[in-house]
Amino acid sequence: MAERNWTIAAEAASLTLKEWRTLPVIPSWSRLEPMTLTRGDLGPGAAALVADPLWMIGRQWQFDELRGEDAGSPIQATVIGETAPLTRFHAGLPGADPAGATVDLPRPGTPGSIPLEARVEAELPAVLPLRLRIQAGLHLLRLLRAGGFDAVATAAAGAFPVALEPVPAPGGGVVSDPVGEARARLAGGRVPDGALVAAALNALDDGAGGLSGLPPPLKDAAGEASAEVTRILSMWLIWAHSLLASPNGKSWNPHRLEHAFAAQASLGDGPVVVKVEEYTGGTLDWFHGDLAAGPDLGAAADPPVPDIIHDVTLPAPVRFAGMASDRLFAFEDSRVYLGGIEAGRTDLARLAVVEFSLAYSVDWFVVPLALPYGSVTRLDTVRVADSFGVVIGLPPSREATSPGWTVFQSTPVTDTTRLANMLLLAPTVPKVLEGPPLEEVTLFRDEMANLAWGVERVVPGRSSGEPVPRARQAATVSLVQPVPDDLGDARVVYRLMTPVPENWMPFVAVRDRPNDKTAHHILERRPMLRYRPDRQAELVNPQGTILLTASDADPATDRLRIAEEEVPREGVVVVRAFQQARTEDGGTVLWIGRRVRTGRGEGASGLRFDTALPPGSV
Repeated sequence: MAERNWTIAAEAASLTLKEWRTLPVIPSWSRLEPMTLTRGDLGPGAAALVADPLWMIGRQWQFDELRGEDAGSPIQATVIGETAPLTRFHAGLPGADPAGATVDLPRPGTPGSIPLEARVEAELPAVLPLRLRIQAGLHLLRLLRAGGFDAVATAAAGAFPVALEPVPAPGGGVVSDPVGEARARLAGGRVPDGALVAAALNALDDGAGGLSGLPPPLKDAAGEASAEVTRILSMWLIWAHSLLASPNGKSWNPHRLEHAFAAQASLGDGPVVVKVEEYTGGTLDWFHGDLAAGPDLGAAADPPVPDIIHDVTLPAPVRFAGMASDRLFAFEDSRVYLGGIEAGRTDLARLAVVEFSLAYSVDWFVVPLALPYGSVTRLDTVRVADSFGVVIGLPPSREATSPGWTVFQSTPVTDTTRLANMLLLAPTVPKVLEGPPLEEVTLFRDEMANLAWGVERVVPGRSSGEPVPRARQAATVSLVQPVPDDLGDARVVYRLMTPVPENWMPFVAVRDRPNDKTAHHILERRPMLRYRPDRQAELVNPQGTILLTASDADPATDRLRIAEEEVPREGVVVVRAFQQARTEDGGTVLWIGRRVRTGRGEGASGLRFDTALPPGSV
């Protein structure tokens, strides 16, 4: 056998490899499929039983789970910072003297501490709802009868009876208040009016948390037990004052239909002021406010010392509904189908969400950090150590020296360098229970009449404070205008203006500064002109408080002005209602607050001018 020349073979192999490099490469894939043998019974196939471990290893090989990465996983995070509680509160935006109109915020869990929503929204009505007055009177009867003072309880019900004063209607008669009248009939002569009792006891306040005496009717019924009855009434008065949260100022801006306030915490390097300008009611969160270094709201009476945070914890992978699983043998959450999101080429936000959720979601970690309730925290240092022992310091997610809006943290509007890495945990509640509306007003556009309208749907009764359907009251007034007696055989009647229900209040566009032609337009409420059947003209004004600049304003002279952009095409609905929430110590707090919701679009009043209509049509 001839000896083979390996040199020639090597040269031939080299030429062959060169040809392979110039030829196109044909890609190929490996495919592994389970083959389930069934004869009539589909159960084993549907169960997808796997008996061969090599199948598992093969699938892991296909998904690159057997290939390691030259990267460490975070196993430890160290957070160092400083935290301080919110200690000062200012209703409305701070003015020339911010510290003078600011009150102290009690620490959460201490007496007087209530959720921030209640402190911002709370307002006292002009007339306390009769239901609340009866509830306070019932509690007084329970306390007196539990102490064995039945005679005093009977005297209180007789001396401070529940009664409603009739409210005369403009066209004659009495304004209807069915709910208030029913409650008054039920409680009359049986239960004292809690508001009347509290007013009588407030006049006897001794300034030390007690009473200097008793009202004459109760003093006569108490006899020799006046001291014990005085103690019971003092205890009841304290409870009555805490039954409904009282406001710490005026945070409601009627020109913008929103709440505004400021709160302050004092850290070691200076104060941090949280400014909230556009809160429409409901529940507060960190994204409602911006951060500023001033104006200084003053120091608290007992300022707390800021606490130092030094927390070492374990980073956890981010998980959310519909997230793509990072392992092969795992089921994904089917409640959210990210593949069904429709996005065009210009829908960058949707494309970014889908790309993050499907491609990069497994690369994110969250560092849990326990913070005090109702505090502002400055993060000074965040360090992460991985499984290889490499320690990395994490800087703030935004440029510290450049101002601008941020999406994942409170936006600093002043001193961006110092406020670049702040966390706000406001003393708020996750859920607020809302009662039926005490007052409800719908604001919308009427393009045909070239006006905006404020329609009172529910108003508080003038004597009872209970909700009254305003549209039902307005329906009792006929909109048919009288026809002249000497009409003769005329077929049309000239009308200067068609009538509109009296619960519709017009808003006209006027300039913010009357003598300045460059001033922008705003919406100003005007009274509605109404002609009674006796041909006497009257001006119809709001019966509630939402369409007034203040609760105690005179409706006849008050002219509410609203920024034109606050009444968009879809309209808005403003509601006043009882709100209740649970405090951090397990108690409850009750207040009356306002909430602004999106409306139902434009409306049509049917208002027209200079019309000729058949007699009796309007």
